[in-house]
Amino acid sequence: MAAGERIPGTPRYRHHLLKNPGTEPFLPNFLLKEWIAGSVFLLGFILWVVFNPMDVGPKANPDDTSFIPVPDWYFYFLYQILKYFPGNYEVFGTVVLPLVGALLLLFAPWLDVSKARHPYKRPLATASMVLVTFLCIWLTNEAAVQHRAEVAAEQGGGVSAGLPVLPKVPASQIHLVDTTMPGYEIFSHTCAGCHGASGEGGFGPPVYAIGKYWNEQQLYDFVIKGMGQMPPRGGLSSDAEVRKVVEWLAKQKG
Repeated sequence: MAAGERIPGTPRYRHHLLKNPGTEPFLPNFLLKEWIAGSVFLLGFILWVVFNPMDVGPKANPDDTSFIPVPDWYFYFLYQILKYFPGNYEVFGTVVLPLVGALLLLFAPWLDVSKARHPYKRPLATASMVLVTFLCIWLTNEAAVQHRAEVAAEQGGGVSAGLPVLPKVPASQIHLVDTTMPGYEIFSHTCAGCHGASGEGGFGPPVYAIGKYWNEQQLYDFVIKGMGQMPPRGGLSSDAEVRKVVEWLAKQKG
């Protein structure tokens, strides 16, 4: 680390004992600098998790044969790779490619021994990093898109009466929230005849977690217009009742 990179105000610990006084000691200067950068990243990550919580899906149901299992999203790229090596070639996707990637990462310090730090002066390392990053993002997106298409095909078409597809789950596994709202009472007396008392679906599509995919305005526009077997306003007597129902539905996120 060059002397000009020293954090202002930090002591030059045993600086007079260094053979090359133009560098900074590891302790405490370099370690303090790395610790500060790591703390900022960790704080940002914690805030992201706190303000962007992941929704827990429905409980596991061994009787649901339509369920298509997938790994967590951060393993999607590995999951997608397996699709390109079917049958007898699956050993390449499960063992060979991950092993090659792990070995390249392990031996990276010996494969790239350049002292230059600027990305333009390390074309091989920079190009490899960009390529791997692009492939991970692309494979992750491909896995997500294909999984949604598979679920849509399993459910029968991708959109049920114009609504986003929700997986079929037993009513006993559905937990509706804010059931004291007026919209729930209206729903239970009218919409539940088609969509089920818990929104599990029946003659109409499931809506127990529709708020995860559509906001209140999208739901309102859809119900007001009607589609398929659902009449305009969903059979409700006024726009005010529609507004109360969709306000409650928007809170249902599964």
